[in-house]
Amino acid sequence: MGPQGMVDDIYQEVLVGRLDDDHVLNDIEWIEDMCRKKEGRLHACATACGAILGGANGEEIKKLRKYGLYVGVIQGYINRVGGKEKELEREMELRNLALKELEHFKGMKMEEISRFAFSF
Repeated sequence: MGPQGMVDDIYQEVLVGRLDDDHVLNDIEWIEDMCRKKEGRLHACATACGAILGGANGEEIKKLRKYGLYVGVIQGYINRVGGKEKELEREMELRNLALKELEHFKGMKMEEISRFAFSF
C-alpha cells in the first residue's frame, strides 16, 4: 500500500498524465509493473485472506495468493489499456498461469473461482 506499492502506482499514473501517453502506454513492462503493484497485490491479499478464513493450509494460501495476483494484473491491464491486441496475448498467458495455480485443488469445488479469471 505504501511508497513502493499502491501509492507509487497512483503517483506514477499522475505523472503519466503529464507525459507522452503514447510512449508510456506502449511500454508493456511499465504497465505490468503498475498492474502488479495496484490491482495485483490487492487481489493477492484478498484471496489470501479468504483462504485463511476458509481454513486453507500454507501451500493452499500461497497458491491462491498467486492466483489472485495474476487475476489482479489481468484486471489492471483491462483498466489501463482495454483490449489492445498485443496486451491480449499477455492477458492469456496470465490467465493460464492463474489457472495453473488452481490445479492443486483438483477434486474440490473450484469452478466458481476459476470462472473469475475468465469473467473479464
